[in-house]
Amino acid sequence: MSLLKHAYEQGKCFSNLQLEKLTYVCHGLSLAHFQRPLVIDDVFAWRFGPLVPSVYFRFKSYGVDVITEQGDVVLDAESESIVKDVVSQLGHLTGPQLMDLTHRDGSPWHQVWDGTHQKVIPDHLIQSHYAQIRQSGRTTSL
Repeated sequence: MSLLKHAYEQGKCFSNLQLEKLTYVCHGLSLAHFQRPLVIDDVFAWRFGPLVPSVYFRFKSYGVDVITEQGDVVLDAESESIVKDVVSQLGHLTGPQLMDLTHRDGSPWHQVWDGTHQKVIPDHLIQSHYAQIRQSGRTTSL
């Protein structure tokens, strides 16, 4: 996972929860900036926020501990730039802090989460949300 590589290079490390939320943010920014997804899997609204199941299950064995591998994802230069910036700007936040930001009113997760069932968060909702963030230059939710 490129996020893990950039975290390592910046002297940071992530738990699975942090990795999930940061993957989602990178995906949203890719949709908003380049009109293309960063991940090809669906993003789901789970109880603890937006989640890409393939990423979650790959690193689930770490539990709440930090992930010690750097991963092996190769991205194009534009995607690498997004990932590097997200790690730099948000990589200091804890899993619960990132979860709080993704759960706020108006976030794509908040729009689809019904309190009990895992549902796909459509890319068009994520793209629209991150396009608004991009236009305004600030956000109250991720």
